[in-house]
Amino acid sequence: MSFFKKSFFSSKKTFGLFLLFLLVSAGVRCYRPLGLTIFLDDQARDVLVAAQVVKEGKVPFIGPMASIGSLYLGPLFYWMITPFLLLANFNPVGPILLMAFLGWLTNVWLFFLMVKYFNLRSAFISAWLYALSPLVVHNTRFIWNPNPVPLFTLIFLWFLLSFLEKGRFWSLFWVGTALGVLIQLHYVTGVLFVIVLVSYFFWLINNHKQGIAKLFKAGVVLLSGIVFPLVPFILFEVKNYFINTRAGWRFVFEESASAPRLMPLPKTLIDLLGRFSAEALVVDWALIYFLINFLAFSGLFFLIRKERKLKKITPLVLSIFLLTLLTVVVVIKGQIHLHYLGLLLPVFFIIIGAADYFLQKIRIFKKFSLSLVSLLAFLLILFTMIKSNYQLFFRQQDNQQVNRARDVAGYIAQRAENKDIFVTSLSGSPYAYTYRYYLYLAGFKTDSLRPSSVFAICEDGGCDDPEGHPLWEIAQFGVLKTVSSVHVSHGVWVYELKKVQN
Repeated sequence: MSFFKKSFFSSKKTFGLFLLFLLVSAGVRCYRPLGLTIFLDDQARDVLVAAQVVKEGKVPFIGPMASIGSLYLGPLFYWMITPFLLLANFNPVGPILLMAFLGWLTNVWLFFLMVKYFNLRSAFISAWLYALSPLVVHNTRFIWNPNPVPLFTLIFLWFLLSFLEKGRFWSLFWVGTALGVLIQLHYVTGVLFVIVLVSYFFWLINNHKQGIAKLFKAGVVLLSGIVFPLVPFILFEVKNYFINTRAGWRFVFEESASAPRLMPLPKTLIDLLGRFSAEALVVDWALIYFLINFLAFSGLFFLIRKERKLKKITPLVLSIFLLTLLTVVVVIKGQIHLHYLGLLLPVFFIIIGAADYFLQKIRIFKKFSLSLVSLLAFLLILFTMIKSNYQLFFRQQDNQQVNRARDVAGYIAQRAENKDIFVTSLSGSPYAYTYRYYLYLAGFKTDSLRPSSVFAICEDGGCDDPEGHPLWEIAQFGVLKTVSSVHVSHGVWVYELKKVQN
């Protein structure tokens, strides 16, 4: 705390830059939340489950299906967004602003972590790049279970470092809690279990003289933290004979092991890192820039003897980055989406800021400093990010996804003879959760097996008359007759079908 009083708050320019950072980071995450958000089936499904918790008391003990394997996540994300949906009177803007706040909090936490282990310049480099990175900003502006992953990754890293440096057991509890939360947000975060187990093993070796009871207590505290947020999910697993545990085992050791690889492993690794760097930094030379920073970051090992504060964070950040990348490309042999690497977002920017710190410490030429080149590259990337965000916030029109769902649901509510209807989609997912959500709020049962009408929705045109359509959601009702087809709103056509009376 004395550092902040002496070196941080004492400088008006530094404090002013910090306040500007806070405002900009919050602004790009909260500006036009409904107009530019993504509100598709995954988002509508999540708020629908949250609404059912409030209106019907249906508390979920399992979460959404994961994007890898036939696995389900834990229910924590549903529990997380429910209070904010209620506070917003069931408007999706409540959970959307929650995602924005968690993204902003991640950004602030990243700044203070960099200040603690490096210096103010490195902290501002990491924090400003994280604040304006289009990939990061995008992931904090809509409702989705992987989006809070960076925050809990930072919490994990912060408290694991605290435990390794000071040996405080309560830090291990928060490490475990972060792990218990992360594994419910995305299964790729399971690599952090390996990190914490290896770290705990080395701690045991270094502290073996403290006595068995104390060492055992540390393990119990860690395990308690892991189990605490996982209790509902564990109960579900026990009741259902560990269905997810068995599915996960099959995916890793059977399905993934026998699946063909789309590209050779080295090419997959470079392609993934290239896409990740380009999306995060939005410059053509993003991969080269990051690889240079990665090499500079590795140079911190040479400074560990002089600066003891680097002793734990350097190998830990390096291990998380490499293990996550290698695990993803080895285990997932199909298409690898960038959100699988959500836990690497804060790590990626820590490496960039820490690399600049290394370059500040060395001088190769008397009149030329690599740290100056690093600073100029940072400013160029920041300028490119500002241009990209300007195009998004001030040039791009509202996508109308929320308004479209509300308008179409209103039309269906007017057309329906009673509250028992069936709603499906002819384009994309057949579940049509975006429309079902608003119809649910209006008191409709949208998956009735004895519907007064079946409403088939076609987005952006190109759909044929759904009479006789092979889609199960339509075919299950037998012979249906189209009684109306209307363009309702924002390129959406709604077909009403009724059962043919014999």
